[in-house]
Amino acid sequence: MACALGLPELANHNPFIRDLEELGYHLDFVGGYFVIYGLPYLDDHGALKHGDWASPLDLNGAVIDKPSNHQAWWRGTRPFDQQKRQLRLGGGAHQVTIAPDLVTDQSFSFKLQENGANRDYRSFEEKVQTYLDAITAPAMAAYPDATPFGGIAVKAAAQGSPLRFPDMMSSRYHMNDVSSLLRGKRIAIVGLGGTGSYILDFVARTHVDLIALFDDDKVHVHTIFRIPGFIPDAIGGFKVDALARQYGNWHSGLEPVPERITSANIDRLAGFEFVFVSVDDGPARKLIVDWLSARGIPYIDCGMGLDRSLVGLSGFVRVTGTDRKAYDNNVGSARLPVENAKENEYRKQAQITELNALNAVMAVIRFKQHFKLLDRLDEATSYIFDTATMEME
Repeated sequence: MACALGLPELANHNPFIRDLEELGYHLDFVGGYFVIYGLPYLDDHGALKHGDWASPLDLNGAVIDKPSNHQAWWRGTRPFDQQKRQLRLGGGAHQVTIAPDLVTDQSFSFKLQENGANRDYRSFEEKVQTYLDAITAPAMAAYPDATPFGGIAVKAAAQGSPLRFPDMMSSRYHMNDVSSLLRGKRIAIVGLGGTGSYILDFVARTHVDLIALFDDDKVHVHTIFRIPGFIPDAIGGFKVDALARQYGNWHSGLEPVPERITSANIDRLAGFEFVFVSVDDGPARKLIVDWLSARGIPYIDCGMGLDRSLVGLSGFVRVTGTDRKAYDNNVGSARLPVENAKENEYRKQAQITELNALNAVMAVIRFKQHFKLLDRLDEATSYIFDTATMEME
């Protein structure tokens, strides 16, 4: 009965197994043994190693009962603490063939004590957690970057995309077919200010193949108030480099390009399936959107601005795109401004993070509509949100 079960059945009937899997442990159920792969530990020289822990299960159907013994098995050398003392885990050298490719080296028999006497584990969850804490704690204290969550990299690699984390949200809600619509797509973000950096925050969590970042500005103190989260040691460097370093933790397909798009290098936008335009210069906007739409490259142009009213700030957030029709219908209007305000008036218009984020949300929704991840029921070429009335035009 035990061997007929798989890990999914165990996870469905035992919430703590499901929790371990969702935390990122690399788990398996093979040959009647519950296995956790890739646990960090210290060897007798204090070096970081990784081993595999296994324990037989006492099953009642698919439900794991209280364990009948303290024993567990280990593929690896004996674990030590930071003082190079062997951990008191009991057992000794012991080979057990769990599967042809999984043969243990050690047995453990870690007994709990209560009121001066040995006691049984009250649950299999307690047994697992006791061994995990004992084995991994010295390694994780000695090596802060060590992690027991080896399943994250394994599952991320198996999904075949640049995402560094497994897309558990899509699988949880049975949307793998929808999220996969972005696979293989090459996109660009031109302008990585407040709005552009939030666009990156959203699209870095998708299966797109490449995200190119174009901006020649450096990070200043005011910049860190407009980008998501906090990026250590960012001030003074290029925005695109700081953001690529940060979001490279999410996505391996980031390409920082510390250049401003001009007529001299606009050909760099050829070959992308979609371009986000979030620049604050009217003539640059016209150049980029005209060039993209003339070549049939889908785009979204973003814009926002706030002015002081009698009681506070009031303004708008807009997106325009994604084709030549959108350009022709809106160019030169408030929906696609191509001139800069006189006397540098733009610089007097406030931009605050929640509206930068909203602008990015509108842009990414329109992007996902274009690739049919989200439904679209109208043919509008531009959308404007009024912050005072909370209405969308």
